[in-house]
Amino acid sequence: MSKLEQIAKQIESNKQPPVHLWKPEIHGSIDIKINAQGFWFHEGEPISRDKLVALFASILWAEGNLHYLVTPLEKLKIDVEDVPYLIHQAEYVEEVWIVVTNTHEQVIVGESNPVELRDYQGVWLPYIKVRYDLWARVNRSIYYQWADSAIDRQVKESDPLTLSSGDYRFEVARVVAYD
Repeated sequence: MSKLEQIAKQIESNKQPPVHLWKPEIHGSIDIKINAQGFWFHEGEPISRDKLVALFASILWAEGNLHYLVTPLEKLKIDVEDVPYLIHQAEYVEEVWIVVTNTHEQVIVGESNPVELRDYQGVWLPYIKVRYDLWARVNRSIYYQWADSAIDRQVKESDPLTLSSGDYRFEVARVVAYD
């Protein structure tokens, strides 16, 4: 079994709760915040238990720009500064990019998990769809890794900086021309 097949099998075996099927009746909010660096807080204090953060992340749901923790009975709004996840690890395995979030979820970049550039504090950065409408921003080291890889593959200096993950092609940075 290839390394990619092992990773894909592991991703499939880490099933998420079926939050897309839950239609809770009780709505409210809870004092949980995810800051722009991907750290989780409850009532202003950091949540230091990784397993608790992973549990909360597994029941996360987004509707537009709003984020919720959902159960079959409740839907509680939380505050998310940018996006709930950060990509802190990326590896090119058998011609696809596999990324890992700050909550240890693995994602294979492709049609189901596309990349799009978004303006973050005046810089165009890659964001990856993790699941449903939940997104992750790549951290600085992954951004540089991808930009370097794209530059190495660039044919002409005016070409966009792109990478491929299998048959899926995505832009990783915008080239800005200065006069």
